[in-house]
Amino acid sequence: MNVLRILCFNIHGGFDMKGHRDLARVNDLMDSLDIDIGVFQEMETRPFRGGTANDIDILAGKDRSYHLPGPTLKEGKGWYGNLLVSRYPITRAIVHDLETKPSLEPRNAVDALIETPHGNFRIIGTHLSLSPFERWSEVRNLIALMEDVESEAEHPVLLMGDMNEWRWRAKLLRHLNELMHPAPCGKTFPSNYPLLRLDRVWYDDASLDISARVIRDKAPLSDHLPILVEIRL
Repeated sequence: MNVLRILCFNIHGGFDMKGHRDLARVNDLMDSLDIDIGVFQEMETRPFRGGTANDIDILAGKDRSYHLPGPTLKEGKGWYGNLLVSRYPITRAIVHDLETKPSLEPRNAVDALIETPHGNFRIIGTHLSLSPFERWSEVRNLIALMEDVESEAEHPVLLMGDMNEWRWRAKLLRHLNELMHPAPCGKTFPSNYPLLRLDRVWYDDASLDISARVIRDKAPLSDHLPILVEIRL
């Protein structure tokens, strides 16, 4: 059986719970899980935050050479934001602006059409605001995007990321659950004692044989735990 493996992970700028920064460990995790596609939030390349121009290559490794950066903040020679990396070619790449004005912080979504040996998949990754008001506005923008995606109906679509929403009855979750199918995966934050389901996954094709689970680690690589998504083909 062929399996497409996707990792969704808020990497906290590459810093673990002890304040050490080592993106190579994230790459090691992807290698150990045989990850095809990585969807990251809080990617950091700004030098004053410890980032370097080589950080994407360090994180992705040689096997995942196709990249879609989604900077939300650009300062000097670096940036901070979302990132998608892939083992397979990205045939269409879009960064959608989700920001509301005024806002605590700019927000966006990376949107990649990926050509895999098992068919094309559209992967959308995002990181929503800490502010409930901004979060709902961002989700309305995201829902408009997803409705456009739904109208295409050409390829399976997955939406994932750090939604910053822990209230299970929240309006934004209800709306996304009506639009797509949620893939239950468990609590992800804080990583050393997870209490909240901040990171989530949805898919549009009910026929997909898909599962999602949280990856636990005795020495967490971030303040969030990563989610492993597996699609059996």
